[in-house]
Amino acid sequence: MNEEKFTGRADLYERFRPGYPNKLIDFLFEKTKCERVADIGAGTGKFTRCLIKKPWSVTAVEPNADMRAILERISGIKVIDAPAENTGLADNSVGLVTAAQAFHWFDEDKFKTECRRILIKGGKVAIIFNERDYEDCEISKERDSVCQKFCGAFHSGHIGKRTSEQGDLFLRNEYFSSLEYFCCENNLEADCGSFVGDTLSRSYALKKNDKNYGAFVEELKQAFSKYSQNGKVTIKYKTKCYLGTF
Repeated sequence: MNEEKFTGRADLYERFRPGYPNKLIDFLFEKTKCERVADIGAGTGKFTRCLIKKPWSVTAVEPNADMRAILERISGIKVIDAPAENTGLADNSVGLVTAAQAFHWFDEDKFKTECRRILIKGGKVAIIFNERDYEDCEISKERDSVCQKFCGAFHSGHIGKRTSEQGDLFLRNEYFSSLEYFCCENNLEADCGSFVGDTLSRSYALKKNDKNYGAFVEELKQAFSKYSQNGKVTIKYKTKCYLGTF
């Protein structure tokens, strides 16, 4: 796992990244009926907070210190400092493993091996993404153009490993032996600060001490102004969940 990718971005991540719909949590609860969940690559706990709405015993695993400092503010969970591929959890100890907006950073084969070790018989893995929906969403297209101009590490899809379409086929046809799929709209209403902050929370975004940071932020603000109505834009997302077994 790329443990330092979000160092210095944790506050932005927590404040501005989209959350997850309650419908997804209901889906996972109905499909698993387990007692213990491990949220792997939990970050600041955006998804972990959703999990504790159900009567699960939740353990969150996160190797980045900045992200974990925010994650540890959540009451009622256990937090482990470890990578996805070597969680330190006991053998056969959880019924559900979740990885929300994190799987693309993992070593996929080693993560699969680790999941097999920590899952109980019949346990499942949920790989979850909030993916931008570019259909009829010009603001996201223009945002990407700005990022392509300024951010040498810019990527779309699954951090450049695969496009979203390729990732879908990989999870459906290669990674899991059986799969259930969930998808729903999860649009984000954003003011200018939220729109810029969401972009700055990305692993590829420029930081304040980077050359051209000021110009980068200014062009993001210009893009916002171009499409905003009453001081807001709608950023279209779809939440996708691949709930599978190996």
